[in-house]
Amino acid sequence: MRTALAERLLIEIMGWDTTRIREERPLIQALSSFKYNEYQQFSIGTRFTESLVKWLEQFETLQEKEDAYKFLKERLIFISNDQMLHLVSTTFSDKINPFLIWKAASVLNISPYLKKQIVNSAEYNKVLRTSLFIGLSDGSRIDQLRRHCGLDNEQVIPTYQINEDKVTDMLGELQRKYPGEKYTTVFLVDDFTASGTSYFRVESGVNRKGKIFKTLRDIFTPEVKDSHLDKLIATDNVIDIRIIFYIATEEAVAKLNDEILKWKEENRFNFNFKIEVIQIIEDDIKISRERDKAFYDLSEKYISSDIVDEHFQKAKHKKYFLGYNECALPLILVHNTPNNSLPLLWWTSKGNTALFPRVTRHR
Repeated sequence: MRTALAERLLIEIMGWDTTRIREERPLIQALSSFKYNEYQQFSIGTRFTESLVKWLEQFETLQEKEDAYKFLKERLIFISNDQMLHLVSTTFSDKINPFLIWKAASVLNISPYLKKQIVNSAEYNKVLRTSLFIGLSDGSRIDQLRRHCGLDNEQVIPTYQINEDKVTDMLGELQRKYPGEKYTTVFLVDDFTASGTSYFRVESGVNRKGKIFKTLRDIFTPEVKDSHLDKLIATDNVIDIRIIFYIATEEAVAKLNDEILKWKEENRFNFNFKIEVIQIIEDDIKISRERDKAFYDLSEKYISSDIVDEHFQKAKHKKYFLGYNECALPLILVHNTPNNSLPLLWWTSKGNTALFPRVTRHR
């Protein structure tokens, strides 16, 4: 009943005639049923069509409403729960296992193409068991990844912060099978990055911050901050660090590569690292004034500078209406909308209604 009412209101707001209604209704119903109703930050009882009505209603003219609706149909990218699960399920076969096979092949001194021989070897089992998996946030779905990989529960940490008792338990389980061993490979896993600043950034020209930085600091310079993570890892030898994102932009990958390499070289730390992405977001997905003038102008008109808070100020924010770090992404994730996405899609304020309301970590 509520959906039917929302559809009638939508028709009234958009001024559609019978022909246009026949064209648009099946599309809206399909988008709602197959994807958008899944969005986890809708308030209880709210569905996509109802949110769409409220969102379109805020625009002043019929042309603005049409421009917003057209952008929604043609440019919006929505990553559903099934799609996220697919990315998680392919991570082991696409990114993790090829590296483990290569590493075991190096120990065996044979070609990495002899996959069956390698995965059946004791060396491969040791390489796999001496790999530590760390989730960088609750979005990492590290529990689902563990099950898909068939990992031991004692080689997976849901957060980069760990207490001494957990370290003792994990080392005990590892050394029960491989006496004296520590972890020689570390996989850092998370779901999404658009700018990279949440993971590795420099503030005030000198201070480094971010989840990846803190993890690397805790491994290689535990004396800086009381940490137990270093006790798990064989830092007396060259270790391998693989950073895995299910989704990431080209810009973020380039930035993180540069920042980590610079920090590594400045401190002369001895480790290998590589950033792996299951689904890369190309730079040309971002909206631009040249290609998306109508929605660009709407964003500039309806998003005020009130959106700029202390967290926005940590990155580029002159064009705040393009989102955090001016990333300008037309992207929605099923569990929440990134602040790097276009604020006109997610920002709620006194004068703005969001299509996909965002829940922020900072309050």
